[in-house]
Amino acid sequence: MAARGDSTASRDALAELCEHYYEPVLAYLERSGEDRRGEARDLAHDFFADLLEGHRLDRLDREKGRFRSYLLGALKHFLSHQRARQATEKRGGKASSFSLNETGIEIREGAALEDARALPPDSWFDRQWAVTLLDRALANLEAECESEGKGEQFRLLSPWLTGEAEHGDQGELAEKLSLPAGTLKSLIHRMRRRFRAAVKSEVERTLSDRDDLDAEMSALFAALGGRAEPREDR
Repeated sequence: MAARGDSTASRDALAELCEHYYEPVLAYLERSGEDRRGEARDLAHDFFADLLEGHRLDRLDREKGRFRSYLLGALKHFLSHQRARQATEKRGGKASSFSLNETGIEIREGAALEDARALPPDSWFDRQWAVTLLDRALANLEAECESEGKGEQFRLLSPWLTGEAEHGDQGELAEKLSLPAGTLKSLIHRMRRRFRAAVKSEVERTLSDRDDLDAEMSALFAALGGRAEPREDR
């Protein structure tokens, strides 16, 4: 909602959204066959430039404000418009003078996803969206821990947040840290609780109605192929 309008603050908010959710857009373009000549990144930049330049978020319905759904719909509309324009314009036609570089946005590579089941473009977009949100939640939690002087603790416990560690590995870590097994289990439990809260916070930022939070959380983890939502008691 902060990205709506034509103020400096709204433009900054929209620029932030474009930066954070660049990878799901790129994933959709690549999966939908828009990368035949390696043009997906150029298209992604053009799409966000169009979004920034045209204040498209002014059209977002407050009652149905899921940014995930809005962004995918806006992308499809943009692609449809692009195809129609390409069909009617001759080579050397009008080009946008707006550049993402003017906003100072830094485009970073997102987390890589294994292409194992050849998901359709819409599902692939949702999956990369979910990975983006989890990655942001993990980064925010790490920053919090760093500010509390617990950065090393976060790095040691993070494998239990991302599913990279097995329960049996706790004994080895407890011995390494000279901690009772029960104490380490409690630390992991509290870190998982904080991670779940961080994920919910990230999801909530993409919604205009908090009542949509549970449904969007379920959609997020369904997009990861049935991966369980992080729970306080796991």
